[in-house]
Amino acid sequence: MEILQLALADVFTPLNIAFLLSGVAAGIVLGAIPGLTATMGITLVIPFTLTMDPSAAVLMMMGAYKGGIYGGSISAILLKAPGTSSALATVEDGHALARQGKARKALKVSLFASVIGDTFSDIVLILSAAHLARVALQFGPVEYTAIAVIALTIIASASGRSLLKGLIAAVGGLCVALIGLDPTTGMPRFTFGVIDLYGGVPLVAMLIGLVTLSELLRQMETRRDVSAVHLPKPRSRDDSRVTGQDARLMVAPIAGGSVIGTLVGIIPGLGPTLGAFLGYDAAWRLAKKPELFGKGSIEGIAGAESGNNAVSGANLIPLLGLGVPGDLEAAILMGAFLLHGLTPGPLIFQEAPEVVYAIYIGLMLANVMLLGLGLGLIPVFSRLASVRVGLLFPVVFLFAVIGAYAYHQSLFDVGLAFVFAGIGYLMIKLDIPRTTFLVGFILGPLLEDNFRRAMQLSDGSYGIFLESALANMLWALALVLVIWITVQKQRARQRRFG
Repeated sequence: MEILQLALADVFTPLNIAFLLSGVAAGIVLGAIPGLTATMGITLVIPFTLTMDPSAAVLMMMGAYKGGIYGGSISAILLKAPGTSSALATVEDGHALARQGKARKALKVSLFASVIGDTFSDIVLILSAAHLARVALQFGPVEYTAIAVIALTIIASASGRSLLKGLIAAVGGLCVALIGLDPTTGMPRFTFGVIDLYGGVPLVAMLIGLVTLSELLRQMETRRDVSAVHLPKPRSRDDSRVTGQDARLMVAPIAGGSVIGTLVGIIPGLGPTLGAFLGYDAAWRLAKKPELFGKGSIEGIAGAESGNNAVSGANLIPLLGLGVPGDLEAAILMGAFLLHGLTPGPLIFQEAPEVVYAIYIGLMLANVMLLGLGLGLIPVFSRLASVRVGLLFPVVFLFAVIGAYAYHQSLFDVGLAFVFAGIGYLMIKLDIPRTTFLVGFILGPLLEDNFRRAMQLSDGSYGIFLESALANMLWALALVLVIWITVQKQRARQRRFG
């Protein structure tokens, strides 16, 4: 209790509250700008924290991380330009709702799902950090391979009506993920002698080209009137608020996304993008209105946003419990801990328990601030809907180019963004889902690296994939999901033609 009182006194000072609030606000704004990820949000905040005490510094960075993960959904919904890769799963349904005049409703659904998912994972962190972190260490290459296979079943929910086109796009994404240096031999693959491709195709450049620039091309082609507003106005009061019926639809996807996102966050190396897609996939499986997915589904937004935000609290479980960063953002936070003389891991609970308690309190307080700031900023961001197309499109194009350049400060990345803009435009014309392409690209390295590591450990024997009880449970889950997908697709086909 003494430590808790010290932590409360430390957090609830005007200066620390201001640091936390400014971190959340900065994260939301940076996350909403296409190309400026939550990772960059934390990185940009670090220099401002060097002279702060450890508690204040960590609070500000955690606020920026939480705000950045949520902020990505704002541009995804309003501009169909995801601010972060973790907002990819929100794009189709979020922007489809916005095109129906329900932009504020979509933003509020995203905010509520984000805060609830985040709060759930924070509670799990507080209650069980050290114990769950030990479980996460049991995952080896076999288990990660099984997780990648399970995650690939997302293709079913993201494919729309044509599973074949979804599979083709996913295979294309997996192939593009192979570009770069071979992780085992270090030899270049499919680089055609271009040194800039030795590090692989950068996700940010591809994301901006495939999703943002291709959408600009499509909208410029279909919109003849440059004086028209970007999005239609709400037709009724219910178009701008979350109704009781909407809330009932959100319960199951938020619950599923929160649990799944927390589990993804506990396992090092997976990250919020996978949490978002798995949350979206679970929402589709549990949906009361699965026919609306891809056309403006509240359930889809709720599942995706609760899934990606639940990762942000849970990935501190391996960081604080074992000193193992769960993803890139957690690795940056670990570096910031070390800058302030703190070593994440079991000893931090003995050496600086007041800082740990301050982090716990700050995490919960950041969620309250995220909710308040989000609700306050929704009307501001919603004004983008009333901006004329002739003004908005050039601004979005400029942000997209800056975002593609800023991540690696490379004009080559800008060129790649334009190449993928053309590919994305062709995919739109051929009705090939871009989402499954991105799923394949994101999961490709996870699947390849761990499959090859497992085969090296077993000297080429496939039996290693059935030697672990934990892996066998995951394979059984993958089989159940495939059967479920088959049944769901069969029922959808019967409803469509019968």
